[in-house]
Amino acid sequence: MKRLTAAVLAAGLLGLAGAAPASPDTPEALRAEAFEAAQWAIASEAADALARVSARFAQGDDELGLLAEERERLIVERDRLERELEQHYASADDADLQARIRARMAWEAADGRLKSVDSEIETRFPAWAELTSPRALSVRETQGLLKADEGLLLVMVNPEATYVWGVTRDRIAWARAEDLGAEAMTEAVSILRASLTATPAARGPDVDPLIFAGRRAAPFDRAVSHRLYTGIVKPVEQVFTGKSTLITVVTGALTTLPLAVLSTNAPTGRDDAVDALDDTEWLMDRYALATLPAVSSLKALRCHLVVTPADRSPGCPPAAATGRPERVADRLPLVAFGAPVLTGAPDEGGRGSPSADQVMGTGRLADVSKLKALPYLRGSRLELETLKSRYPDSVVRIGPEATERSVRALDAPALERARFVVFSTHGLMAGSAASEPGLVLTPPDEATEADDGYLSASEAAQLKLNAEFVVLSACNTAASDGRPGGEGLSGLARAFFYAGARSMMVSHWEVSDAATTKLITETFASLDARQATDPGVRARALQAGMRAVRAERRWSHPAYWAAFTLVGEPG
Repeated sequence: MKRLTAAVLAAGLLGLAGAAPASPDTPEALRAEAFEAAQWAIASEAADALARVSARFAQGDDELGLLAEERERLIVERDRLERELEQHYASADDADLQARIRARMAWEAADGRLKSVDSEIETRFPAWAELTSPRALSVRETQGLLKADEGLLLVMVNPEATYVWGVTRDRIAWARAEDLGAEAMTEAVSILRASLTATPAARGPDVDPLIFAGRRAAPFDRAVSHRLYTGIVKPVEQVFTGKSTLITVVTGALTTLPLAVLSTNAPTGRDDAVDALDDTEWLMDRYALATLPAVSSLKALRCHLVVTPADRSPGCPPAAATGRPERVADRLPLVAFGAPVLTGAPDEGGRGSPSADQVMGTGRLADVSKLKALPYLRGSRLELETLKSRYPDSVVRIGPEATERSVRALDAPALERARFVVFSTHGLMAGSAASEPGLVLTPPDEATEADDGYLSASEAAQLKLNAEFVVLSACNTAASDGRPGGEGLSGLARAFFYAGARSMMVSHWEVSDAATTKLITETFASLDARQATDPGVRARALQAGMRAVRAERRWSHPAYWAAFTLVGEPG
């Protein structure tokens, strides 16, 4: 009910903002009000999903964990009572009337307690409350949190049209793409993802044969890509003039498509020609890109989840507090795990793997034999060895040392001190509601609660991190199922944010082992070459990594260089 109301409200306000106002309200005021209404329409669904994930991994022996678990129970109970009320309202029977009264009283009690729990969490644990129950930010608040070289693109996909806002510290613009309603958007994204997740774009000796081998070729449709650019970016792009970093908040099918693949020029030449792909200009050429699950995440990241008070944005309210430690002693540059010992033949193409359902045992633990049978990853070893040589004072666990026991126990103190955290392995997507997404580590001989070789989202969330940057160098670590319209940020990615990450690199599809090794190593090389105080350092480092991959003709297609997205703080 809330989502529908917010969406209708936003659409109505946008309609008013596009016409001569019939009230003393100015177009600027209506545009600003619509900006907030759109956030409610977007954020409510994300907040519900975040709450469900948090309740699964919340610890039952600490105060926040107890409150989170109670909150989840109350949500389930409230929703059950709502369904019961709907059934009773359909009947005029006296017994149903009495049952409806009782259900209504129980609903009011559950809803009242839920509000009380939400209030307590918001007061005592402000950072957690910001992430689990995003609040809409006004245009003024948003502008105060943006940095001088940043722009923010908010895209709300509605059934009848898509609405977009472009915001910088001193400007705002909005537009309506009438030909890109939810159905049209899903169709366009599906066309693009079909070539990103199933085939190489071009044929011939210049094309990397290692990924998607033996499948039907389908070129990347640059006309569709350009259509999305002209519909959702170009109409507001004038406010981004001179900006180098673009933060995006998107909804619907767009959550499964990195905006880096939007073509900014009308296509020339054949889509399956390497030269044509080389000459294509992409959105990632114009901006270093980062994405957020909600506009309110700016406040969470820049006001609450900061290491020291000095790191807080000047746009934060004076009373904002941090739940993070003042300073991390004996900082480690890097802690990394990967290249697990697996007996399956190396997959010469990608880091693809089955869903979590296919490796789970009869209980809650993974089936060790199924994990061991997954393909060994040569590129992961090379990737981690390169990082180890770059950061000699780091902790890098490769092969037999890359165990779940190391992550959750032996190296837990090191993880808490790490500036960068990397997992280079297979990423498994969620299957049924009972099978969480996760990361594969070296399986033990026998699965136990402490170590079954599978670091699930709920287990990852219990880690204690103070990391500036977490890289999940694996397949499908961004989306829960990879389908357009599906959940845009998986429980696995959210879990690492809860554990303490300020930004993450996650992938949207099956990635090339070789190209990903190049991307990760070049991203870190660029990261080290830039000033740590650069406000967009991580976004620009990923941009440099993408360019390095694209520089090799065999990797001209976006499937090789565009799978990874930076989620969270750009710098």
